[in-house]
Amino acid sequence: MSDKIIYPTIDLFLYDLKDGLGEDEEKINQNCQQFCHKIYGDLDEENFQEKYKQIKKHKNIQADVIELLETQVRDFPSPLDGYYYPLQLGDTYALQVDYSGKLEADGKPNDDEQDLNNKPFQKLKEGIKEYIFQQAGTIGQTWLLWGKLTENKQDDEIEKIAQECYTQVVSNYDWKRDFIGKGSLLGGTVFELWYCPENLGLSGKEFWKKFRQESHHILIWLFPYNQSPDKMRKTVKALYYDLQRLWQYRHKIVWAYYQSRYQKSLLKQEYVETQPAIYQASQLPKELQTNSLKLSQLQEILTTNLINLSDYTIALTSLENLSHTIKVNLENYQFRLENLNQHYSGSKLEFLKEFSSETYAQKYQRQLQTDHASLSPGLTLLQNLNSTIQGIIELEQTKSDRALNNTIAVAGFGLATSGIAVTILIEQYPPPKETLFLQTRAFWGSLLAGAIAVIILWGFLRLIRR
Repeated sequence: MSDKIIYPTIDLFLYDLKDGLGEDEEKINQNCQQFCHKIYGDLDEENFQEKYKQIKKHKNIQADVIELLETQVRDFPSPLDGYYYPLQLGDTYALQVDYSGKLEADGKPNDDEQDLNNKPFQKLKEGIKEYIFQQAGTIGQTWLLWGKLTENKQDDEIEKIAQECYTQVVSNYDWKRDFIGKGSLLGGTVFELWYCPENLGLSGKEFWKKFRQESHHILIWLFPYNQSPDKMRKTVKALYYDLQRLWQYRHKIVWAYYQSRYQKSLLKQEYVETQPAIYQASQLPKELQTNSLKLSQLQEILTTNLINLSDYTIALTSLENLSHTIKVNLENYQFRLENLNQHYSGSKLEFLKEFSSETYAQKYQRQLQTDHASLSPGLTLLQNLNSTIQGIIELEQTKSDRALNNTIAVAGFGLATSGIAVTILIEQYPPPKETLFLQTRAFWGSLLAGAIAVIILWGFLRLIRR
């Protein structure tokens, strides 16, 4: 005999990034448009643009919570029992999609018993994915499955039903692998599961794109047979906002951690690319000693290193910002969870603390702190390297300018001496008018006087530099 359930429902809590650090206006508008498409992807272009403008007008408003629709929700087409409820939560777009199948002919919820063998949760999930046009959240998403049992069940029987629900919404399911914990909330039994794929054969942005498609965070909330469907619906509805914020913090932590893996790979690659420049810098003392160092060569090395320094600084700053994101959202997650525990003191929510423990969030935070500490010396090395090269360039430039000034001074002194000599010789030995000046005694005497003056001054300058 198969188990039955009353009013099976799925709520999807989906999160998109509204405006990431450093994103320009075009990218921010694109983020808004992609989020809007999850709600209004069925509209023609003209009507879609109208809805998009209504949501976009809120993007620059600095508020913690903004309801994005004037009607609060957009209902699924009749007779479906479902709706979209979008919010703007700081720098995040949040979308709740609720779906419970079909309404009765009179518009009331369908509270008939449904056979679990008919896979009601599978149908509900497929319906939600269709109504959000097969899109996943750019930050993450949580699936909440809930419904009312038809009979009094023992704990092991309730878990067996939860396992059946789980197989209906996950293709690559493994209860033991994905199980995080269970507890109780307002009379119902709650199970939390999370599949976190690690070995996807990809890296960087491609890894996250596939990760958010394949990862699934799921809660299954089963209410006892003696609780009325109306009370169950009222209970769940009262918790929607708290759950929405709790999952927002959770997904931002996971998102920040895996974004940090990409930034770390960039930093390691940047450091590898700086090794030739570091080797070149190590050879500079030898080239200085042999006077084989060229100013243009130094300037080329400096230009390359400045680019490396800029890229490394940007990546390291991004890593630091992601570490801060994890810290803030971990604190928010713990605070929100503590409020839930205090407000619903009869509930058992210890299993939700598992995510904020050393197993997940605290481990992520510690990893980022370690990465930042180990990669920061690379920035210091690049800064010192560039300062050293800049100093050598200035030294060489000074030497070059001094040599040029000395040459000009010596040449000027030689020319002046030569001019004085030619004037004196012409006065003493006037040349015949028919004789070319180049053949005169004055011309050759002035050249000799200028050359002697140059030699004497050059020798004197070399002497005083010692």
